[in-house]
Amino acid sequence: METMSVSPPLFPSVERMVEDAAEMGIEFNSESAGKIIEFSRILLYRSRTANLIGPGERRRLWSRHILESACYSLLLQSDRMVVDIGTGNGFPGIILAILGFRVSMVEPRRKRYLFLRYTAGQLGLDDCTAVKSRIEDFEPANDVSFQKPSQFTVRSVAPPEILLDSIRRISGPGSTLVARKPGISEQDEFAGIVELRCPPLDRSGFLVQYRV
Repeated sequence: METMSVSPPLFPSVERMVEDAAEMGIEFNSESAGKIIEFSRILLYRSRTANLIGPGERRRLWSRHILESACYSLLLQSDRMVVDIGTGNGFPGIILAILGFRVSMVEPRRKRYLFLRYTAGQLGLDDCTAVKSRIEDFEPANDVSFQKPSQFTVRSVAPPEILLDSIRRISGPGSTLVARKPGISEQDEFAGIVELRCPPLDRSGFLVQYRV
């Protein structure tokens, strides 16, 4: 595995990581923390030559991107594969794979697809694959581990309501989509909700589960 450095201000201690995760109801061990630190090193190192994460996001890499991605696990079933739509620079797909989920990362942009494939290999994430495709063109038959119905995640690709038709085409009734929303109203109905609290996260909001 390549040796890469992360500046100290970018990351809390392992103890703090475990505490923050526990505050959000996530079981987080030192092995997971170690892989997340190594992923962060790879991400920052590769960002020197590829547009993966902006300078303004680096100091909140843990509190906004990694911990928030880990919170998706609270609305997912561990025995079902996760299809992460538009994984981009690894959120939430890589983080979910580190936490033990089987993940198929659907990413249409070539450089980011190559980054995801490389990173999964470097971290030894055997149950994590990258597929170069838009979700509209994704063919489950091309992924031998895909089983219907499945569960999908998305972070910042498109409004969830727009993605539901594509998910319905791929896996049919019984599948779910977990997405972030800045706020919800009393009229909203979801299959599951997790409140994103600040702190330990750096922004509040909600993760919601849609049922297709």
